[in-house]
Amino acid sequence: MIGFHKMHGLGNCFIFFDEFNQDLSFIKTPEKIRLLCTTSHGLGSDGLVFIGPARDAKHHCRMEMFNTDGSEAEMCGNAIRGAAMLYDRKSLGISPVLIETRSGTKEVSFVKVSDGEGYYRAQMGQASFDLVRSGELVSEDRRKALEWNLITFDPVYVNVGNPHAVIFLKTPLTHDEMKVAGAWLETHANHPRRINVEFVEVLSKKEARVNVWERGCGMTAACGTGATAVAAAGIKKGLFDKKVTIHMPGGDLVIEQDTEGLLYMTGPVQEVAVGQISAGMAHRLSRA
Repeated sequence: MIGFHKMHGLGNCFIFFDEFNQDLSFIKTPEKIRLLCTTSHGLGSDGLVFIGPARDAKHHCRMEMFNTDGSEAEMCGNAIRGAAMLYDRKSLGISPVLIETRSGTKEVSFVKVSDGEGYYRAQMGQASFDLVRSGELVSEDRRKALEWNLITFDPVYVNVGNPHAVIFLKTPLTHDEMKVAGAWLETHANHPRRINVEFVEVLSKKEARVNVWERGCGMTAACGTGATAVAAAGIKKGLFDKKVTIHMPGGDLVIEQDTEGLLYMTGPVQEVAVGQISAGMAHRLSRA
């Protein structure tokens, strides 16, 4: 039988699989990932996360994360807090946990338990604002104006392990408008590898309200890397102090930037359920 943990960070929900004692690579196909993420035929989630042995002996574990459309993400801020909680439990309290991801090794530390949720602080690295060099944004001479519904978007592009287009709104957008605009921006020709999109309302130097269109998922209740990208972009533009609270539909994350430019994300994660894939579904997943 294949065991799983269902967890969420601010309503951003994931199914976690432990690969320390079993190889589940047969699940990691777009078709099977999409099946398990659905609520009607699967477990219902915003993505699947696999936790297994680290490749480097100096680290504790490795995290692989897949979106609902079957694509693999370089990094996920909400999922990595869940990964830290699971490893913390497995190792009987090791902190900080060093977790390998496609975007590098992240250090995640336990902070506290409050009202059934575990709070963790993750070192998210330094932000990069050169997405052209990484191939995630076309060069300026090939870039088209982002004109949508009589609005011209002027994103701040930032990579915090994955690429983001951060849009500081001059006028509010409705949820439906953000949903349509987010889908359009994700796959725009300016973004050859697709992109995450944040719609930001600055409340003060210390606070912002953010809605996220997540690449491969759509509108989500929260996004850890999205919140980090917003903070990095706002600090660069002088809109925020070095510590800012990002309010999202699912709840709040606190993002800090130190004197060396390293970004830290603090927020909750909660385990919802522990279970096993049924024999019938396991048989279906094992088929080629």
